[in-house]
Amino acid sequence: MDSNKSTKSTVYISNLPFSLTNNDLYKIFEKHGKIVKVTIMRNRETRKSRGVAFVNYVRVEDAEACVQATDNVEMFGRTLKAGIAIDNGKGQPAGKKRKFTDVVRCFECGAEGHVSYKCPENILGDRPRPKKEKKKTN
Repeated sequence: MDSNKSTKSTVYISNLPFSLTNNDLYKIFEKHGKIVKVTIMRNRETRKSRGVAFVNYVRVEDAEACVQATDNVEMFGRTLKAGIAIDNGKGQPAGKKRKFTDVVRCFECGAEGHVSYKCPENILGDRPRPKKEKKKTN
């Protein structure tokens, strides 16, 4: 497998509305293909969006289709810029999941009592919880 394949399937999108959440972006961009992960870049102190996100697709072709469909397109009154992300070597290796110790707080707003899939700040509403992958036993 090409070691750069994972980065070639990641789309960098800028000039996004600051009010959109990861789940909102997932709903908007899933029409281009199966998404592995959506990451909005946030200010470290305030956790507010910086208007930039990475959308990681399973297939390179889906990422390319997303770029073609969204670059220089107006959405929510803003003109989006989209392109294939360039790996700077700082990211987590593809396919490796992070373990979160604090599972009672919402990732989007930080409040307790709900998960990010059902956060009231999701402008486009809730989305179904992703299905857990079954571990293969050999």
